[in-house]
Amino acid sequence: LTAVSKADGSELWKTDRKSRVSWSSPMLVPVDKTFQVVCSSAGSVDGYDPQSGKQLWTYEQVGGNNKTSPLPAGNGQFLIGASPGREGDNNELAKKSNGLFEVKQQDQTWQPQFVWTNASPVPSWATPIVYQGNAYWVNRVGVVYCLNATDGKEVYTSRIKESCWATPVGLGDHIYFFGKNGVTTVLQAGNEFKVVAENELWTEDAPPVNNVPTADEDSEERRRSAAMFSRPTLYGAGIVNGYLLLRTGSQLYCIHQ
Repeated sequence: LTAVSKADGSELWKTDRKSRVSWSSPMLVPVDKTFQVVCSSAGSVDGYDPQSGKQLWTYEQVGGNNKTSPLPAGNGQFLIGASPGREGDNNELAKKSNGLFEVKQQDQTWQPQFVWTNASPVPSWATPIVYQGNAYWVNRVGVVYCLNATDGKEVYTSRIKESCWATPVGLGDHIYFFGKNGVTTVLQAGNEFKVVAENELWTEDAPPVNNVPTADEDSEERRRSAAMFSRPTLYGAGIVNGYLLLRTGSQLYCIHQ
């Protein structure tokens, strides 16, 4: 784990970590009057001092938490998303690792623990978020799980058109789910499932890239991988100064009212 200066890119500190698989991004989580850098990787969640890089705590009773990022959900709180591996490894532990996590200090010692967990939501790549009192997960077939952010009880479960790799965004009275195949589903925020709009970045007959294979793959594994990535994928989304930025592997879209 490395911190670099925004001013000149110089290294501020570097902390060695155990070798663990993770596609998750470190997140800056507010804790009381300061912040902690929280990292989620396969089999552990860890907190660090952002000024020095010193490890403050670790929690290892988790599994499958190597894809989504620990997005802040309040003071000392953040969501953990976890899913089993392709072969079903860590299945039982992953089911117990989706929920609201909290870290607080007791007797000069940091105490990390789950506030609640829910075995129903199993995310794909999209990081779960908290917005207006509810927590939202979306799984690999596009099922949205809306849970009460306080106690983790189900508010509703319903399906949108596509699974999401990009993290959803809450804005105003709406939540934007960016489908991996280019369809953005806009839901009304709140306790009822209501689709406000569905917007397409591209159509099946006019993708933004040339997806015609140049040759046949020579193994089943490579054929599966080729099928998965033969079409464009919407990987990330962000909102900056009223502009919506959407990124595929080869294109960047900017949308403005």
